[in-house]
Amino acid sequence: MKIVDVKAMTLKGYKDWNYVKVETDEGISGIGEAHPGEGISDAVVKRLKPLIVGKDPRNVEPLYTHMIDRTIGQSSGGIMVGAIGGVETALWDVAGKAIGVPVYQLLGGKYRDRLRVYADVGRGRNRTNTPEAWAERAKEGVADGFQSIKFDIDGSANELQHDPVDRGLSLAELDKMEALVAAVREAIGYEIDLCIDCHGKYNVRDVILLAQRLEKFQLMFLEDPVPPENIEAMGKVTASTSIPICTGEWVHRRDGFRRLIETQACDMLHIDISSTGGILEGKKIADLADLYYMPAAFHNIVSPLGMVASAHAAAAVRNLHAIELPYHADQVDWRWELVDSGEPLIQEGEFVLPQGPGLGVSFNEDLAREHLKEGYSFF
Repeated sequence: MKIVDVKAMTLKGYKDWNYVKVETDEGISGIGEAHPGEGISDAVVKRLKPLIVGKDPRNVEPLYTHMIDRTIGQSSGGIMVGAIGGVETALWDVAGKAIGVPVYQLLGGKYRDRLRVYADVGRGRNRTNTPEAWAERAKEGVADGFQSIKFDIDGSANELQHDPVDRGLSLAELDKMEALVAAVREAIGYEIDLCIDCHGKYNVRDVILLAQRLEKFQLMFLEDPVPPENIEAMGKVTASTSIPICTGEWVHRRDGFRRLIETQACDMLHIDISSTGGILEGKKIADLADLYYMPAAFHNIVSPLGMVASAHAAAAVRNLHAIELPYHADQVDWRWELVDSGEPLIQEGEFVLPQGPGLGVSFNEDLAREHLKEGYSFF
């Protein structure tokens, strides 16, 4: 079996959703989703396609290594890794279909058929940041069956900040943020898990003050309290609070995660297979964390196709905590029609792992044609 073509396209979802299609000389094709954003589709076609056409798509890891070596080399991240992740996922889809087994089976097998989900509700509807709007949005997530929800607290009190770029938090910002989380807890109680995301916006001192105020709300985790580049700073925040600190969505490949794990600078990893190199790289990162008894959550800002790929990796690791559902993409009312596994992917607030060969889903090409981003063509 040989690869004869590699194609890419971009849909206009709540982000730019990038897809990769790998075609073979035996009529088997695979599809994957790359990281969202500009430039990914061009990278797939112009840089990666020439590197793998003519090669056996079932040699997934050697092809992944070849693409890394011939593009980014020894560096750990960037747009190219996001593109490689999409190609790698499509290769797994081909390999599974060719052998007749699900991708998770090729990764060593599954630990679970259903995966715990936390729904990222974002903020209040229309990005409203009032206690009432946050409480109402939390109730919507719970009403849809989710037992874990997440809010984005960064930017929720910008009108009260002293300086827009100094990474600081004023006392007034802290007061408002505390009130927002308090409103959510009052609305949903303590039987529902609650996570708060800072998107790496704050300095060590001030985010520690924020964590101290939020400890009484018994959060499932506080995400990216400081920028991810300084592991020592992250570790200082982690050591200062009883709230589990979760980070990793902007960290790439095992090389980027290694010291974070070895120094125990966080309590939980956040692995994004679409940006960190693909399904196998994500599993290897989680397996490394498991040596330190550290749980792994899987971050998703992709469409349901990308979530399926993430679910295969998550099902195959021992130390899974939860996978993310970008619930705030609910304005894209067609998104769940993009893929079909034979049953709903979300049931009773859990993600149901597809059981068919490859990724185990069919891709709705007619629907994709209707939602192409302007300036992009179909596969």
